[in-house]
Amino acid sequence: MKYLLAFIPSDRLQPVTEALVSQHVHGLSVSEARGFGQEHDPAHPEHREFHGLEMTRKVRLEIFCHDEETEVVLKAIYDATHSGHRGAGKVFVLPVEDALRLKTGERGAAAIGLRRPIS
Repeated sequence: MKYLLAFIPSDRLQPVTEALVSQHVHGLSVSEARGFGQEHDPAHPEHREFHGLEMTRKVRLEIFCHDEETEVVLKAIYDATHSGHRGAGKVFVLPVEDALRLKTGERGAAAIGLRRPIS
């Protein structure tokens, strides 16, 4: 199982959601986030001068999926957000050790739901 943690521009939420639904992703959590990236590092090529610490508004997506679904989910997010410009976002992929579905008591991969059909 994998945990995908994505930070994307808020205007890309609808296209990402549509892309994930079209790939039969069966779980997504969304929250607002604020932060900054590499542009605050004077050594970075895209460094900009700021007056104080400027925080950019982003959307935080959290998805739990089966290992074999990871690449499909990553591609859907990438295709819906890729712009080639600064601030397009990032996705982190982390391992999930276990899960527990509180409704049924299912553990492990069964707790995150059925595997999606691989297309």
